[in-house]
Amino acid sequence: MELKVEYISNIVGEEIQDEYGRSMGFLVSITGDVDGFVKQVEIKVADRKVERIPVERLRVKDGKLLIVPQWKYEAIKVIESLDRAYRRRKAVESVLSQGDIPGEVIETMKRRLTEEIKRLRVKAEEVKSIIRSRINEIDDEALRLSSAIANLQVLYFSGEVGEKGYTHGMNQLRKLKSILEEEKSDAKKVLDRLEKILEIARAPEKYIKPVRQPREEKPSRKVEEKPPSSVTPGESIVVKIEE
Repeated sequence: MELKVEYISNIVGEEIQDEYGRSMGFLVSITGDVDGFVKQVEIKVADRKVERIPVERLRVKDGKLLIVPQWKYEAIKVIESLDRAYRRRKAVESVLSQGDIPGEVIETMKRRLTEEIKRLRVKAEEVKSIIRSRINEIDDEALRLSSAIANLQVLYFSGEVGEKGYTHGMNQLRKLKSILEEEKSDAKKVLDRLEKILEIARAPEKYIKPVRQPREEKPSRKVEEKPPSSVTPGESIVVKIEE
């Protein structure tokens, strides 16, 4: 997406979140081109480091600037590219069916499109692995989260942690649990979309043969048939002359 520097300059120094409501850090700097468009932003992550986020991973929702997770950004990009390649393949079929374009032109287009689809399929398989890896990470995080919740409950019910600490801690843990569930659900949906678009891309290319216009036939000359003669071969014709 395209963002003007002026559009987000007023939120420099403020907290920035990802699509699931997690704090990603604080927006501390912006890099823009001479036309005033944002190229990337710098995020300070928990007083540890500054992370650079390209503008392609930014989106605006309800007036808030959000960061798209890397796995989702890569997945959406390849899904859109495969969908566009598929629609172009269908368009080539339509053009081919008209029979108006020279065959060598169509063949060149088909060859380039086939190579592009092959490249995108390889990329899609890589992205599928990234998403599955992220789902496994979420499952591991959820397991650690369950352990933390159990530990906090034990300390609370044993009287070792007070009401205030328990409430604050549990609220944070429940919020994180909700975020993980939302991201996992989103990852599964995106993975399903990727699988479906890959099925379309794997489908064999069935190009339509050009439709040849039938030749206009000239009307044939009708030969007027003479009525058959009643005289059989070998017979002589007698003409009677009356006086």
